[in-house]
Amino acid sequence: MKFSVFPFTAIVGQEHLKKALILNAIDPTIGGVLIKGDKGTGKSTAVRAFAELLPIREVVDGCPFNCNPNENFLCQECEKILEQEGKLPTIKKGMSIVELPVSATEDMVVGSLDIKKALKEGVKALEPGILARANGNILYIDEVNLLDDHIVNVLLDAAAMGVNIIEREGVSVSHPSKFILVGTMNPEEGDLRPQILDRFGLCVEAKALTDPKKRLKIIKYRMKFDENPIKFQEKFLKKQKELQERIINAKSLLDKVEISEELLELIVKISAAIGIRTHRADIITAKTATAIAAFNKRKKVKEKDVKEAALLALKHRIKQLPFEKEQEIDEELIEELIEEPEDDFEIDKKRKLKKGVKMAELTGTLQGKNSASVTGKRGKYIKAKETTNPDSIAIDATIKKAIQENPKNPMETLPEHLMEKVRISKAEALYIIILDSSSSMKLDKKIKFAKTIAWLLLKESYEKKNKISLISFKGDEAQIISEPTTNFTKLNEILENLEIGGKTPLTPALMEAAKLASKYKELSPTLIIISDGRCNIFIKSNLEEDLRILYPKLKRLNLVFVDAEPKGRNIGVLEEIAAKFDSPIFYLDEILI
Repeated sequence: MKFSVFPFTAIVGQEHLKKALILNAIDPTIGGVLIKGDKGTGKSTAVRAFAELLPIREVVDGCPFNCNPNENFLCQECEKILEQEGKLPTIKKGMSIVELPVSATEDMVVGSLDIKKALKEGVKALEPGILARANGNILYIDEVNLLDDHIVNVLLDAAAMGVNIIEREGVSVSHPSKFILVGTMNPEEGDLRPQILDRFGLCVEAKALTDPKKRLKIIKYRMKFDENPIKFQEKFLKKQKELQERIINAKSLLDKVEISEELLELIVKISAAIGIRTHRADIITAKTATAIAAFNKRKKVKEKDVKEAALLALKHRIKQLPFEKEQEIDEELIEELIEEPEDDFEIDKKRKLKKGVKMAELTGTLQGKNSASVTGKRGKYIKAKETTNPDSIAIDATIKKAIQENPKNPMETLPEHLMEKVRISKAEALYIIILDSSSSMKLDKKIKFAKTIAWLLLKESYEKKNKISLISFKGDEAQIISEPTTNFTKLNEILENLEIGGKTPLTPALMEAAKLASKYKELSPTLIIISDGRCNIFIKSNLEEDLRILYPKLKRLNLVFVDAEPKGRNIGVLEEIAAKFDSPIFYLDEILI
């Protein structure tokens, strides 16, 4: 008896999920789809329904590897038959779901060599594995994030090449293994490594619907299906056939679809602006856009196809760092990135600080020859304050507090007795502005606001006769674009003509600033870091390791962080670094009007 499956066209909502599956059916070289979502959001239901929708295919009769007789690459048995008889026996089969259990071993997945047959008959024989059964079908992995990494790598390699290669005891055997890879996972149970995430062509999120009418519709549909599956399926039979026919037509049209040079450049622009480092992202986005055009019965890709493809192909490729919160990619962000003119990043000299926010508060120690006395980590010791992590211990105040709080044993100084020196200075100061000019700063005009903040700092420092140095970081390195100077005109010109684009070497920029600050210790340097924190180029290999290297070089300097993202939407990296150095952090939406 055939198991009744919920109709694909009866699934309410989850449009991105359904579209991602359909596009992989049209072009399996897209590389499958990863579906994220909580339990009970319809992930498995959609995948099983999808298999029922797919067309009948032709395979070699009796082949354990489901070889397609119309393709050049066949298993060795099919090649032998073809050589001897000149043709292959074929049958029609429907596509099916091949499930891979989380406990699967490598031999279960790839298969193993039949050593006895090899020794007795001298034939390289293969005991088929899951990849053999998956050829031409859907390979479904539930809870893919719980699968061993080396098994996932084997699967993704086979999916990318369309071939499964088994090498044992000096014998090598291969067979075709082209399948639509579908993985589902609950993010709360752990995530996949970025390298593995990148190997999935598309990624979508299955969310519980919030619209009461749609939720009600889901309840009614499910109850009717459970009551009488056959009758329910019959109601959607026409829609199922129409969608199936549309997929078949799109597959035949796919090779005729053209994508222009301008749209390929647009894909590259989007990937670079978001900070995605892999070329695979660009290729998959282009393939996805082409499949979307074919599904919509068009022979030319349009800009709207690229936008839709970017939503499906790029989101899971952004999260690269262990400290990052996942960045949202939505229609609005893609639209803004595409439509935003390149020259709309000029300094907005009409902007001001919000009422009540003083520049001295922003920089922490905005000193100067004509400035009021302010406090900082350098200067004359005037008083002491309580702190859990003192940078400079006030010994007299610490002893006094220990005596007051522990009179019976006044010589015992505990951590809670520690007091920090508060210093005051009116000396000339140096401000090293470290400005992020990478591609991601183009989004939401963050670079425009960042340059405006930098300009306001330049202006006030000029008025107070302080020195300013500018360090810009983008691409693979940080660059000192202005040594310490009081020449406001020169600095203003440099800032206005700042080049934007490339990766985000944040920690190398901090290292460059530390080296510069060490040359001007007498000016009590303050480092002002303006960035969105999307660092992806490091001194060593990752952020955590870099911070260990930077800590001894920066711990005695005044550091101030300005996050180019609004609070709540930021990814949290700058907050992590600011906390490491016990430094203040501000957000652009909090300080500019």
